[in-house]
Amino acid sequence: MLKSLIMSLISGRYEAMADDIIDMPIADGLKEALLNSGFTRNQILTFTTAELASILEIDQYVANLIRNAAKE
Repeated sequence: MLKSLIMSLISGRYEAMADDIIDMPIADGLKEALLNSGFTRNQILTFTTAELASILEIDQYVANLIRNAAKE
């Protein structure tokens, strides 16, 4: 459901980026936050957990979950 909604809102050149994030094993709300911020998996890995938490305004524990999911 989330994937079809996001795909309908994103132009063709962003579909691969969206697929990359949507396929991550994290909550849909986190996926939406990452997509709204324009993140890709590779970009997530360039930030420390603290930086990612600050950017997304989330707890460092949650940022760590996101980083671990991006590594998969």
